[in-house]
Amino acid sequence: MSKFSYRVPIMGIMLILFELGFGLNLNIIGNISVSEIFVFFYTLYFMYNEPMLHERSFLRIIYLYAGLLFAQILSESVVGNNIGNSLKGISITIISFCHLYFLIRIFKHSRNMLLWAYVGMVLKPIIMGTAYQGDAMSAIQGHDNVYMKFVIAPLVINALMIYSFFHDNRKTSIILAVTGILFMLLGARSLGSLIFISGVISYFIISGQFTNYKRIIMYGLTSILIIYGAYVLYVNNVLSGKITTGNSGQIYRTENPYNPINLLRVGRTEAFIGAIAFSDAPMWGHGAWKKDSECGYKYTSMKSMYQNLSESAYLDELDIIPCHSIIIGFGCYNGIIAFIFGTILICWFIKMGMIDVFESKTYIILLTYFVIILIWHSLFSPQSHFRLTLPMFMAFIYVNYISYNNNKKNYGQLNSEEYERKRDFVKEYQRRHKKLL
Repeated sequence: MSKFSYRVPIMGIMLILFELGFGLNLNIIGNISVSEIFVFFYTLYFMYNEPMLHERSFLRIIYLYAGLLFAQILSESVVGNNIGNSLKGISITIISFCHLYFLIRIFKHSRNMLLWAYVGMVLKPIIMGTAYQGDAMSAIQGHDNVYMKFVIAPLVINALMIYSFFHDNRKTSIILAVTGILFMLLGARSLGSLIFISGVISYFIISGQFTNYKRIIMYGLTSILIIYGAYVLYVNNVLSGKITTGNSGQIYRTENPYNPINLLRVGRTEAFIGAIAFSDAPMWGHGAWKKDSECGYKYTSMKSMYQNLSESAYLDELDIIPCHSIIIGFGCYNGIIAFIFGTILICWFIKMGMIDVFESKTYIILLTYFVIILIWHSLFSPQSHFRLTLPMFMAFIYVNYISYNNNKKNYGQLNSEEYERKRDFVKEYQRRHKKLL
């Protein structure tokens, strides 16, 4: 990375406070944090005279968000959803854009500002506390899966991202991969898998192994075989009783645990149920936070069936159609038009991120992790991630992509100017020495 100043800048302090603000919540159109209210008014104040409005790439973001918002409003009015639920669904898209816009402006000032955002994310659970009560030692010993998944694992990963700022090299990639394996064994399977894959892929990229498609395919297939081999070993140890930590019970409830897709159906059932709910109302969706009781508890019963549990296991849950997927959620709640706009928006950022990783050669570990977790959250995380976590990944990917393109354009322009100077010199030389030539 570029030379970094250890003196905390004013903007860095603002970012730390901004991340801490997500721990202060108010009940306005649902639960909303102080930081989300801040970015909303920040956008209203600065957007009118924003210079980025003249940039084609930023206008594309605006058009895609506007298309998604229009589709949501149209859907909510057609299905006649409860006004409170409609506003909660629409506000997620509005706050997501405001959050993204704020961070794009910050990262355009300096991409190093991402570090201070991560410092704030590390400090937030320490200062503001969390909704999860537990003991770190019990979690490490494998007796508190929830505390491991939602407190310790994110805290360690955020600290590793800070470390990667200063050490964007193969050793850090190995540390990520080893940490991922430990988390998987301790019960944080999803986060462990993501950080492990990030470590492996970034290692190959930093090593210069992904230089052509043949190598990418070769290393990709090799990695898949190694990962599947490790998965089979994990399943065998769970079934034999050697591993009892985390969601080991899901292995026993999986029809064929050696098929990872089957385990995914048990562990992320809500995403599959959401897809079925989307197919039941493809044009306009069901409306945001549609009550499953209004559908005769059809989808809750289906969730119980997928997970091989009795229906009574979910009677005390929140009465909404299960849908643990941002992209599927667009369609499930608001129909095919919202699904198309939302999918194009997220896929565009994923595409930019992949170009960043394979071509820009800067912040490789961070960007590899950002692309992978962006894909995961889009497929298997609830809608709240669209406004809370995705904007940071998307903003950094976007700014890095714009910076890379501008540098490439400037380099090409310099080469072109150099070529023209040489060409003019040759022409002038030929003119002056025409007789001799």
